[in-house]
Amino acid sequence: MTSMRRLRILSVRMQALFAQRRANREFDDELQQHLELLTERFVSQGMSRNAAAAAAKRQFGNAALLQQRQREARTFLSLSTLWRDLRFGARMLRKHPGSTAGVIVALALGIGMNACVFTFVNALLLRPPTGFKAPGEMREIWEHAQKATGVGRFMPLTYPDYAFFRDHARSFSGILAYDGDPEGIIWNRSGHGQVLHGQLISGNAFSVAGVGVAMGRAFTPADDEPNNPQALVILQYSFWNQQLRSDANILGKPIMLNGVNYTIIGVAQPGFTGFEVAMEPDFWTPLSMNEKLVHDPGRLTNRNSNWLLAEGRLAAGQTTKSAQAEISVLARELELAHPDTNKEMGDTLFSYAPVPGPFRGYVTAFAGMLMAVFGLVLVIACANAASLLMVKATGRAREMAVRSALGAGRGRLIRQMTAESLLLSLMAGCTALLLASLTSHLLLNLIPASLPISIELPLDWRVLVFTFLVALTTGIAFGATPALRGTRVDPVQVIKVETHSGGYRKSRLRTAIMIGEVAVCALLLFSATLCVRSLLNASSIDPGFNTQNIAIATLDAGSLGYNDAKIDAFYRELTAHIDALPGVVSSSYVNHLPLDTSREITSVIDKTVAGAKPNGLGVDVFRVDSGYFKTMGVSLLGGRDFRPDERRLNANVIVVNDALARRLWPGQNPIGKLITVGDDKSQSEVIGVVKTGKYRSLGEDPIPALFRMEMPPSRVLVVHTSGAPGSLLDAVQREVQKVDPNMAATEVQTIGRFMSLPLFAARTTGLLLGTSGLLALVLTWIGLFGVISFSVSQRTREIGVRMAMGAGRADVMKLIMRHGLFVTGVGLTIGMAAALAAARLLSSLLFGIRPNDPATVVAVVAGITAAAMLACYIPARRAMRVDPVIALRYE
Repeated sequence: MTSMRRLRILSVRMQALFAQRRANREFDDELQQHLELLTERFVSQGMSRNAAAAAAKRQFGNAALLQQRQREARTFLSLSTLWRDLRFGARMLRKHPGSTAGVIVALALGIGMNACVFTFVNALLLRPPTGFKAPGEMREIWEHAQKATGVGRFMPLTYPDYAFFRDHARSFSGILAYDGDPEGIIWNRSGHGQVLHGQLISGNAFSVAGVGVAMGRAFTPADDEPNNPQALVILQYSFWNQQLRSDANILGKPIMLNGVNYTIIGVAQPGFTGFEVAMEPDFWTPLSMNEKLVHDPGRLTNRNSNWLLAEGRLAAGQTTKSAQAEISVLARELELAHPDTNKEMGDTLFSYAPVPGPFRGYVTAFAGMLMAVFGLVLVIACANAASLLMVKATGRAREMAVRSALGAGRGRLIRQMTAESLLLSLMAGCTALLLASLTSHLLLNLIPASLPISIELPLDWRVLVFTFLVALTTGIAFGATPALRGTRVDPVQVIKVETHSGGYRKSRLRTAIMIGEVAVCALLLFSATLCVRSLLNASSIDPGFNTQNIAIATLDAGSLGYNDAKIDAFYRELTAHIDALPGVVSSSYVNHLPLDTSREITSVIDKTVAGAKPNGLGVDVFRVDSGYFKTMGVSLLGGRDFRPDERRLNANVIVVNDALARRLWPGQNPIGKLITVGDDKSQSEVIGVVKTGKYRSLGEDPIPALFRMEMPPSRVLVVHTSGAPGSLLDAVQREVQKVDPNMAATEVQTIGRFMSLPLFAARTTGLLLGTSGLLALVLTWIGLFGVISFSVSQRTREIGVRMAMGAGRADVMKLIMRHGLFVTGVGLTIGMAAALAAARLLSSLLFGIRPNDPATVVAVVAGITAAAMLACYIPARRAMRVDPVIALRYE
């Protein structure tokens, strides 16, 4: 076909899109003219006009078929028929509003749950950060231990290493760095402390990222000289807008942060919230202000302090491969120059994304697992939809036969039925978007309050395209089989005698679909039951402390630059104020709570024990004040608690847990034993033994731990209350302000709210998998009920014959139940085998339950069998009431 002919055909078809009625009218007139000419010819041969007209129509052929083919030839097939097919499909769906609504809801649940998960994937992995210029050119730089494995081998950079790469790497036009953990900073606002989140960034961060400012200016490298730190800040746009009421004269004004006055030099551009996902600082300040902002001296020179996330922009003409080669050479130079800190350390590049490179695997794996689970729910929904459409196709056999006899080809019939399934799936997709919007924001409530993260979940074009593609694929998946099966008819046979095609033998496909549904349901329900039982177990695990009547608050008196004497005075006075509150039983302090994300690990050694390890035994360390064990409800098994004066006297006394006591002195009394803790030059005396608790996770094995009294400036206040602790949270805040108006408490919450952090994984998997399992069971019950009901309706005559031949109601019940239980039994066998194999993937998320737990197996099998018996009983009971006389006349 020549190019000119293709253009001519395209032109004709484009014109036909806008002149359908005229073209149809002209073609009809042309057909009529042909018929009239043939009629006149037969009349001239001696026929009567009526006989001539009939002979002309017979010779001319199927006019309707010719009209259809002519319309297809002159326009775009999809555009010319799609609208008519959709309108006809909508009319057919309106005839059965109940079943249509049920299918839409079932599909919307499956599609919506997958769309909900994808909104998180989009926000965390796909959606580029707002405000960045050409984020595809950015590469993350991570240090890694060459001989280690797993994600733990990757570490942020030290400041000296960052400075070396920044100054020597030529593959990048610039390398920026920032503190990956925004600091809680106290803002002295009109004499009262308010907690903000601030982030230390390199002086070139805004310029390398291509981030602009709404007003003022960005930092420059001159603002970030370690030897000449500049107390400057850039405010986030929303902070400036909400907290400072869009003050147009804010530039040059001071803002007191952690007791130091900073000068505001700019406001970041609207929409830019930070350099990493979920972390939205209120302001940024140069890295050189580290010591004044967070009071951590020496961090800029410490080669053992890995705290900086680094990102570089590839220079023109450079690739990831060339940049990686240069970074590896520079890392080797650092290893040779500093073998004590950089030995066997390399550096790896990752493409830039909102989630740091080493952790994307976790996000991808978790999201993949959820999408697989919800995908199986969608498979069950598709199976139900396919079964319904096959039932409808059986009832429309005569319609399909008539259409075929009138000249419609099988392809045309398939397109019509497929249009109905696509209409169903697209309506479900629209409903799914609404469902995803609602559920995604509900899932954000599962994030523990102690995690200062904020995730935006917009329904952008990626989510819309994903949902549309899933809906389109779903429509094709559940509509293809009914369309192919329903259009395979013999017009002559169907029109002569309209027969029914029920019965077990003629319903093998529906039976196979139901077996698959039951198998998938068993897989999901078993996994869901495991996770729900695991959540119940985790919630009932004794963490070793009171989880009911405790209020907590985090304080950092050192952040204001106070000396040790003033810090101690502040905490002593605050203790007196808190203890005087009504409803307070006692209060104390700890450097970090058990099961928090913070860790302090050291080694201990008893030099009097023969064969003691030279490097000692690794233990977790908690720094506590007197009264901590009583306040937190930690059981004291032997010895005594710390006395208030022992910290002031620097007494070398410690309390150990019984796990450490058993490791060091099995079968002995540990009270009075002397051990060396870490790098201490003097030994410490054990004065007490407490019950071993949970320190890192709820599922851990017993971990040796010790408690000592040396307290850092940052502490967690724990308050034991006689009633509900939530009622005292505001009072704690007020007392902190009374003692020091410049101070502000952070993470003021109940211990129950704090426990949402260690229970996060169990609660998330339990809720999501539990929901999927329940949906799978409901959808499977509906599908089985529908298939059995249809089978009964198709076997009405057979049942009537059986009853006329002497079969009783019990025999009819057995007949129907046998078919349903056969489907259930085969599906359960397949599903439970797959479930037991797949459950091993959940083993790391389970608490106090094995992946092959027998009780769970029995419960799932019994539950699905009971649901199946109920789904079979209702149609069977209806079949038992069949009147044989009426049944024999059914045809």
